[in-house]
Amino acid sequence: MAVSEAQKRASKKYFDNNYRQVKLSMPIKEAETLDIYCKEHKCSKAGFIRALIREKLEESS
Repeated sequence: MAVSEAQKRASKKYFDNNYRQVKLSMPIKEAETLDIYCKEHKCSKAGFIRALIREKLEESS
């Protein structure tokens, strides 16, 4: 089933109001290691990075 234009607009509006993209650059070797880790543990890179950030922020609170 195709997504309607109204649904696309609503999704974009939600994303724009609730998320901010953060660019991350890293050395190629580290990026490759991250790719391998995430594939082995069946997790997304974004989810893994967000979890680590949350963990670090909670430690410092």
